[in-house]
Amino acid sequence: MQRFTDLLLQYHDKFEQLGWFGAFAYSFGIVLLQIIGIPLSPAAIGAGGIFGFWKGFVAITLGTNTGAAVNFLIARHLARRTVHRWLGHHEKFRLIDTAVGREGWKIIALLRLCPIPFGFANYAYGLTSIAFWPYLFATFIAIIPANCFFVWLGVSAHQGLAAATGAQHAKHPGEYVFLAVGLVAAFLALRHITKLARAAVAKAETPAEPGGLN
Repeated sequence: MQRFTDLLLQYHDKFEQLGWFGAFAYSFGIVLLQIIGIPLSPAAIGAGGIFGFWKGFVAITLGTNTGAAVNFLIARHLARRTVHRWLGHHEKFRLIDTAVGREGWKIIALLRLCPIPFGFANYAYGLTSIAFWPYLFATFIAIIPANCFFVWLGVSAHQGLAAATGAQHAKHPGEYVFLAVGLVAAFLALRHITKLARAAVAKAETPAEPGGLN
């Protein structure tokens, strides 16, 4: 956490001076991170801390969706055999392939709410039977809650850091209570959505009984 706050202090002013160009440059960095499989939640938190909520949300949304498209197309058209050799022995990939084959874009949307590494998932989806545009639409809609949560977390972390260092006026204690309640509520909501998504995915992955009705 200390390293994260140090990075916020180091790069906040630099990116802020670049305005929207800085946000777009940040989103390009996010694309590169997910291509090589680096977890994106610290980058999403950093976007909120550096750019504020709305600009940070645009940066992380543009980056994650562009990266999702790039990874998908790499797996489907450019390096299909290589990606299949990489993912084929993973149990998660087998389950994803089975579930997507049965439920299509709906299972993509639900899987986006489960804690599966984002870059890994994007490559895996490129090997399934789902079409590109339904995949991208489901991705865009389903990752909004998580993106909002992490960006808001970054905004809150930066505001708290600024107040602690005297760069911003001290907040009233009630504001901290409201912020804490809001963060806990957002975390619990996201956790509940994840639990529902897991249950739905597990149901979709259950093999149909022989002779059963479709």
